[in-house]
Amino acid sequence: MAKLYVSNICAGYGDKLVLKNVSVAVESGKLTCLCGPNGCGKSTLISVLAGAVEPGLKILGGVNKSADSADSDQIDALELAKLPRIKAAQLVSYMQQSEFSTWNFTVKELVLQGRFCHSKNGSYTAGDEKIALQAMEEMGIADLADRPVHSLSGGEFQKTRIARAICQSPRFILLDEPSANLDFVYEPLLLKKLASLAHSTDTGILVSIHDINAARTCADDLILLPLLQKPICGTMEQTLTLENLEKTYGMEFKCQKVNCFQSSL
Repeated sequence: MAKLYVSNICAGYGDKLVLKNVSVAVESGKLTCLCGPNGCGKSTLISVLAGAVEPGLKILGGVNKSADSADSDQIDALELAKLPRIKAAQLVSYMQQSEFSTWNFTVKELVLQGRFCHSKNGSYTAGDEKIALQAMEEMGIADLADRPVHSLSGGEFQKTRIARAICQSPRFILLDEPSANLDFVYEPLLLKKLASLAHSTDTGILVSIHDINAARTCADDLILLPLLQKPICGTMEQTLTLENLEKTYGMEFKCQKVNCFQSSL
């Protein structure tokens, strides 16, 4: 089983600490959800795991073992960040929380960009186009292939970005709030699609999400990230308890009905 991980890191901007003593791992063949309150560092953690450290972010700590390289099944994200971006992109695809495309590409052209790290100077093969089409079909946007991205709705553009991340065919896919701009009824469907993709392709997929109940129904593993505390990690059954939710969000929770969690606000 392959694993993308960080061990015992602290990270922050200037004098502001965002992550404290964080050790987490994303395992191949699993959908892992990352949950926590606003400002707890979810986006920062995902960028660190992607090896795409944000400008101004200072990382302290970390346990790097010489045997753990990006060519092995154990990928240290701090070592991943030292690789050429083309090489790193073959291992990990990373979708940030927000994005604007300066160029008015078609949907197909934007999705095909996921194949750039596998191409020769951006020349795409018939095989690349086939993979792009499969990713668009997976996200239900194949009929939008020739549409300019500037004409898309927010939800359509979000699906295009997710298709591009899938098209990259990496070992790990990291998605920061992929359900943003999507209809609430589509969120569990998206998570089910991602879980199926993880299981069928042995890809490790990490998703940050606010809806605990949606995560519960689809994810294999859960990472709860309290403010400036160690994450709570494990299988969904191990991690998703009232005690852990209250520690993470700093408020009382109750089980409204069978396996459905709600804050007491």
